[in-house]
Amino acid sequence: MKKNLIIVTLALLVSSLWAQENGKNAFTPLYNPRFLSELPNEVSETSGLFFHNGRLWTHNDSGGKPILYAIDTTTFQVVQRITLKNVKNKDWEDVCTDGESVFVGDFGNNHGSRKNLRIFTFPLSAIPEEGDASIEVDSILFRFSDQTSFVKRKHAHDFDCEAVFATGTHLYLFSKGWKTGTTRLYRLPKTPGNYVAEVVNGFDSQGLITGADYDRENRILIVVGYVKSLLNPFMYLIFDFDEHGEKLANHRFEMSQFVGAQTEGICFFDYGRCYISVETSPTMTTRVFEADFRKWIDKELKNKK
Repeated sequence: MKKNLIIVTLALLVSSLWAQENGKNAFTPLYNPRFLSELPNEVSETSGLFFHNGRLWTHNDSGGKPILYAIDTTTFQVVQRITLKNVKNKDWEDVCTDGESVFVGDFGNNHGSRKNLRIFTFPLSAIPEEGDASIEVDSILFRFSDQTSFVKRKHAHDFDCEAVFATGTHLYLFSKGWKTGTTRLYRLPKTPGNYVAEVVNGFDSQGLITGADYDRENRILIVVGYVKSLLNPFMYLIFDFDEHGEKLANHRFEMSQFVGAQTEGICFFDYGRCYISVETSPTMTTRVFEADFRKWIDKELKNKK
């Protein structure tokens, strides 16, 4: 027990020093979201999140059933299941909505060798208010414009992907940079078809990006991830999202008490407030947390007036 405490303490110290040394232009406060509940075993591999009809929606990642699960935000139990017809969950990593459609990202690419990356899409209105259902979906097929090699290199490349968000006109993907710890921002149309995802931006994320969501009204982007070596989670708040903006990473938040947590999904559910999911890992059970960024957002928006 004492040995474990020493290891955790050292990990926190190293993480804090690392943030100070590498955060250069970043605003890096230590911030720990509020624990809400453990999640049922049915969603132990929770990956993406979105909020709809007062419920938190999630899915499992690689090898899970092709189902979206609705979580009651009081009991945190599964209360609804939406099956995507005639598709498989090769490696679902994120989900988002633009208020009209739902987009499910089957683009997990741990080995960097996949040539069948896709995003399933269907109308948000197809989800009934209550009860389970099965829904027909369309597909957005794509490849990364800058990927030329498809040799298997597990966790030794930069063409994995676990984060998608939607604006009024496009879908955007953040790459998961296993090799460099950086991320690239790709753009895709929101309509079914076969496309090349073009790089439009990127930044030194100083870790692995695993989820994102976008507040279209306030043009605020929230991103979650973790540092590979320590499983040390972090978040970014990005204001005035502009795909060609010179500075995507406005504010970085280190979750210092969460060392060992594999943060996966994030979504806004109210102004400045987010749900964050953590999948089962050797040090933590599947859980959901709440992050409240209103004081930072209010300050930022006030300064812009």
